[in-house]
Amino acid sequence: MEFFRVHEAVGTRIPTYFIESTAPYNVDDTQSPESKERKAAASRVQKIDSDEAIKQIAARLLAGSRPNLVVMVHGFNNPEPAVLKMYTSAALAVDRDQAINGGQGLVCVGYRWPSERMGMPWRGTWDALPTLPTWILYFGALVVLFTFPLFYFTSETRQWWIDVFRYVWNPTAVHFITLLGWTIAGLVLMTVLLRTIVYFRDNYRASNYGVPDLIHVISVIDAEIMRQHRQSGEASPPPSVELSFIGHSMGAFVVTNAIRALSDVFAVPAQSLNSYGAAATDEAPRHDIGRAFQLKRFVLASPDIPAETLLSSRSNFLASALSRFDEAYLFSNEGDAVLRQISTLANYFVFPTKSKNHGFRLGNVEILSRNFGLIDVGGADFLRVLRIGNRTLQQLYDDLEDAKAQRQPTQQLGPEQAPLPQRFTYFDCTDYVDIDDPNEADKQGNRRPLLTFAKWKKRDDAEAQLRWYSHLWLLIVYVFNQQKPNVHGGYFEGQLSQQLIYRLACLGYGGTVAAYGGEPALGKVCEDKQIRMLVSPMLWSARTGATPVAPPRPANARTRSAPRGPAPQAVPAGVIVPDLVGKPIVDARAQVDALRGSGQTPQLVLVEVARTARGTGQAVSGFVLSQTPAPGTSVKGPTSIEVIVVK
Repeated sequence: MEFFRVHEAVGTRIPTYFIESTAPYNVDDTQSPESKERKAAASRVQKIDSDEAIKQIAARLLAGSRPNLVVMVHGFNNPEPAVLKMYTSAALAVDRDQAINGGQGLVCVGYRWPSERMGMPWRGTWDALPTLPTWILYFGALVVLFTFPLFYFTSETRQWWIDVFRYVWNPTAVHFITLLGWTIAGLVLMTVLLRTIVYFRDNYRASNYGVPDLIHVISVIDAEIMRQHRQSGEASPPPSVELSFIGHSMGAFVVTNAIRALSDVFAVPAQSLNSYGAAATDEAPRHDIGRAFQLKRFVLASPDIPAETLLSSRSNFLASALSRFDEAYLFSNEGDAVLRQISTLANYFVFPTKSKNHGFRLGNVEILSRNFGLIDVGGADFLRVLRIGNRTLQQLYDDLEDAKAQRQPTQQLGPEQAPLPQRFTYFDCTDYVDIDDPNEADKQGNRRPLLTFAKWKKRDDAEAQLRWYSHLWLLIVYVFNQQKPNVHGGYFEGQLSQQLIYRLACLGYGGTVAAYGGEPALGKVCEDKQIRMLVSPMLWSARTGATPVAPPRPANARTRSAPRGPAPQAVPAGVIVPDLVGKPIVDARAQVDALRGSGQTPQLVLVEVARTARGTGQAVSGFVLSQTPAPGTSVKGPTSIEVIVVK
């Protein structure tokens, strides 16, 4: 039986394979028809025996000076034609990137699990409808059909026998029974609609087909690497192969759960029942998977993962997987209506929360900044400039800690929360624009917004949000205007976003920065295309050798196990924004921190935007060039001070 189909890209310098799980859309499907798209793509890919493909992958990894396997996993609502197009585009983009295509030992794999397109299950909806909802639908329809003609008898007429009937029949009861019938039938029709959206069906297949099949693929490649190494007769230790992933949407869920299952749960001995999750050990997490692989980089594009997984101190699938990677990157945008509307609606039935402020997805993370490019913040402000939905990560963290303190008021102060949010380097693509026609020059008239309409709502206010009607309009345009702008998958259409995703996965942060000519140059490229970039403090510390930034504590740094005192009294007068222009950035940070720690109610957050020095001699590296709001401005609520700093 053929459990997997494998195709190899033709004519690419980087060995690229497409491994497809043959798990069916439905358990009772009788055939898997050959798609027209697969036939049309025959000139770019060719089918290859699955066992032979695994041997080739292992051999090419062993032959490289720096073996690196990069696996790309697609997301929800992606049938085979869309996946094949996406992976073919990725293979061509990697192959023409001179910073990547010279790598020795790089092998790329596109993995497909059985996702289907919205509306595809419609044909089997009636046959698959269980007996009880079928009876309910029949009952509701009969009630409507029986009561609808009676509306004629409730109207004023000149026929005496109808007027007599009106004294017997209650018009209010007619309306009530009719509405009851419509409601009963509508409940069943709503379940039919949820089925055709395919979110729940894709979630089932991702969990039960996508994850175990990906585990098997990685395990087989690992075993083949070790087998070929033993056959070579070399006495050297087994090779160390870098393993990196690109996960889009629900594909991020597939990868994180696969890594969690591949991890050895007995690698660290458990001490007690309460030694759990982030509190289980102080040892650094192991990066090895299997006998040959070392987890290196994880790139998430619009991940369909709850935001609370970044903040939970309990064991969760993201925490156990993310801590094993050296580097992690998150591409997101505020206007992703697929996650903000469809995903949150579907997860409304399953995600355990009492408030709509919780349950938003990581793919909706936004950076609170008026500007674009390379943005930097102090460690204490890191969670305050990242917002998901209606609340910042700091506010979500405070909410979760408050709830935990009320659930367990007698518990002593536990270990500090694992700083998962600081493991990510963030790319906010809400206002991202890129080339419309690649055959023409890159100029203002040849650019289009990729993921939203790029209205730049934060131009004047860093905390500005898209309004509810903007989210609704983006969803309508996504569904009915051929996904232009593509709020959920536009990352794989833009030249810069694709380049960033593939370079980060294949080269890592250091190699990517070098390819652009340094951090300021990378920031300038992002600024030009209206992308906000926030570098992980952990990644920056590893590069510079500086002391790692401590996890940010809640506002006022109060101890959670201590009894709660009275709430601080608000200061009616506003805080005056200090003059930071011309000062060293170290002094500017200290001045803002001092104001924030003075007990005054308005909270000031310092947000730095890096610019490349122009060589004019007027600006000294590390000094503040300009700031917003202007010095002397009075603020009565939480706000951010953005400064332009030469790097």
